[in-house]
Amino acid sequence: MGRKALWAMGVAWAMALAGAASATDPERPVPSAADFGARPILINPVLSPNGAIVASEARRLDKQVIMLADLDPTKPDGTHIVALPENFDIRWVRWAGNDKILVSVLGTTKFYGVDLPITRLMLIDAHSSATHYVGLKEQGIFGDDVLYVDPAGAYLLLSTQSSIFDPPAVYRIDLASFQPERIVKAQGGVWNWYADDKGVVRTGVGGEGKKWWVLYRDRADQEFERTRRREYDEDDIGVDKFLPLGGSDTGYAMAAGKSGRFGLYKYDFRNDVIGEQVYENPEVDIDDFDLKDGKLTAVYFTNDRPQVEWFDPELKKLQARLDRALPGHANRVISRSADNMRLLILSASADDPGTIYLYDRRTNELSPFAGLYQPLIGKRLAPMEPIRYQARDGLEIRGYLTLPPGRGDRNLPLVVMPHGGPFVRDSWGYDPQVQYLASKGYAVLQPNYRGSTGFGRSFVEKGSGQFGRGMQDDVDDGVKWLAGKGTVDAKRVCIMGASYGGYAAMLAAARNPELYRCAISFAGLSDVPAQLRYDRKSFTASRYFRNWRDRVRGDKDFELDSISPLRMAEKMTVPILIAHGTKDSTVPVAQSQKMHDALLKLKRPHEFVLYKDEGHGFGDPANATDFLNRVGKFLDAHNPAGS
Repeated sequence: MGRKALWAMGVAWAMALAGAASATDPERPVPSAADFGARPILINPVLSPNGAIVASEARRLDKQVIMLADLDPTKPDGTHIVALPENFDIRWVRWAGNDKILVSVLGTTKFYGVDLPITRLMLIDAHSSATHYVGLKEQGIFGDDVLYVDPAGAYLLLSTQSSIFDPPAVYRIDLASFQPERIVKAQGGVWNWYADDKGVVRTGVGGEGKKWWVLYRDRADQEFERTRRREYDEDDIGVDKFLPLGGSDTGYAMAAGKSGRFGLYKYDFRNDVIGEQVYENPEVDIDDFDLKDGKLTAVYFTNDRPQVEWFDPELKKLQARLDRALPGHANRVISRSADNMRLLILSASADDPGTIYLYDRRTNELSPFAGLYQPLIGKRLAPMEPIRYQARDGLEIRGYLTLPPGRGDRNLPLVVMPHGGPFVRDSWGYDPQVQYLASKGYAVLQPNYRGSTGFGRSFVEKGSGQFGRGMQDDVDDGVKWLAGKGTVDAKRVCIMGASYGGYAAMLAAARNPELYRCAISFAGLSDVPAQLRYDRKSFTASRYFRNWRDRVRGDKDFELDSISPLRMAEKMTVPILIAHGTKDSTVPVAQSQKMHDALLKLKRPHEFVLYKDEGHGFGDPANATDFLNRVGKFLDAHNPAGS
C-alpha cells in the first residue's frame, strides 16, 4: 500500500467521521464479523527523530511486517514494506537515529522438550531495508531489554543473558558492525539494570528469596555499591520503575505511596530513598511517565478514560486544542520528533476505532494520516459508558457498559465479559468483540472485579484468595445490578471471556447455571493447580506483590480443585463454547482440551474448536472472523437477542 493510498484512507475516514451525525446513526450499515475480525492497518506507529519517516508494525497477506512511510510529499511513493523472519511476533518498534529501526520480536524455543518464549532484537536500515540481528550469538530467554539508544543511532545498550541459566549482563553494541562489548558484568540475583538519560548504567535491582537490594554508582568508571539488603515487606513502598538522571544522584521512580496508589516520585539513588511526590492521581495509579532532555514532560494514567497530565506548557495547550477539535475522543500524542515540531496523534473512542493524525507545529496543520480500520468506515458502532456498582460486601466495582444501538435501555439480552489476567483491567475504547456483540443486539458488561489493577494497591489486595471466589461474585453481582435496574433481562444472560475471563466463563457454567444461559471461553484455564505448576507467574501482579502463587490460593489449606472447572464438569448443564489456539504459550491448549474431553465423556452440551498456529489471541483475521461467527451462531441458538 502506497503512502498516498494510506493518506487518502485517513482523509476518507476523517470525512466519514465529520459527515455523519453519530457512530450510532441508524442509517449507517451494521458491520459484519469480518469487519470486526480485521486487523488495524498500522500498530503503534513512531516518527523518526527528524520527523521525516513513520515506522510501524503492519500486516500484509496476513503476515506481520514493518511499514516505512516517508512524509516527503514530493516523493511519488514513499512507502515500503520490510518482511521479518517468520515464526516471530512483533512486540515493539522504535528508532535508533534517523536511519535505523529497532524491532523487538517474540518467538519460542525448545528447552528439554518444552516450548519457552524468547525475545530477540532486529535492526532495519530505513533506506536499504536490510535487516540485521542485534545481540549475542548465544542468548537466553530475554534478548530485547534495551536500556539506552544513542540519539545518533551509533550504538545501544542491551541487557541480555549469555545463556538461559545466567542473569543478564549489559553490552554496548555498535550498530554499524553489530559487535557487542560487555560493559557491565552479570551479578548474582540482579535481573534488572537501568541506564540514565545520558547512556550510563547507573543502577541494578537484585533479589534472592525474600531479600532484595539496589546496586548504584555515580559514573561509568566506578564499581557498583550495594545498598542495604532488606526483606520484601507487604507494607513497604513498592517501586515499579526507576529512571536515573545523568550527572545527578537523583532521578525518578514510579512507586506506591501511603495512599497505596502508584505515583511519580523523586528518587535519591545514593541513599536509596524515595523523595518528594511529583504527581499522584486521587483515584487511580499512574501508568507511565515521559522525560525529554532530563525534564519531566508528562504522566499517563487511566481513570474512566485514558488521560495525560502534561508538564510541558506548550504540549498542555496543544492537548486542550486537540480535545476541543476532537470532542468525545481520547486524543493521545503517541510519537514526537526530537524537536517536538512534528507529532503523531491517535484520536479514538469506543465507537471510533481510531485515526492517526500528523500535526505540524510549524504550519499549525492537523492532517489525517491513516484510519486504522478501513472496513469500519461509515458503519454503525456502539458507545461505551463507565459504570459503578456495589458488590455484595459493599465494595465499589468500576466497569463499562455498552448498549446496542437502537434497542433502548430496558430488558436487553446481556453478555458479561470479565477481563483476562486477572491482574489487569478493562479500559474505555474500541473493542472488536464488544462491538460485535452490540451489533447483534446485546448489552455488554465489562466489570473490573476485585484484584483488577490500576485502582491502587488496596483494591488489588482485595483479590487475594478470591480467585474464582470473590472475583466471580463481583461478576455475578454486576449482572444482578443491571437486572435489578431493568436494563437487562435476567433470563437472557450469557458469559464470555478469554484467559482468566475464559476460566470465569467455564466456572460460571458449573457454579451458577441459574444465572447464565450459556458460556463462551477462549484460551481459558480449567485446571488451576496444573496452570500454577506450568507457570507460577501466570497470575502475577508484580507491580503490587511478589507472592501471587500463594495469593491465588489464599488459605494454605484451600483446595484449588474446588475452583477448577475441570473438577466440576458434571455440574455443567448449560451449553458452552470452548476455543483455544494450538500454540498458546500462556495457557496451554491442554487446559481446554481436557475440559472438552471431560464434557464429551459426560455427554454435556458444548462446542469445541482449535485454531491452528494461534497463540493467546488471534493473529490471523480469518481466525478472528471465524470465532466471531461461531460466537454469533452459538448465541443465536442459546441466548437469542430477538428483534
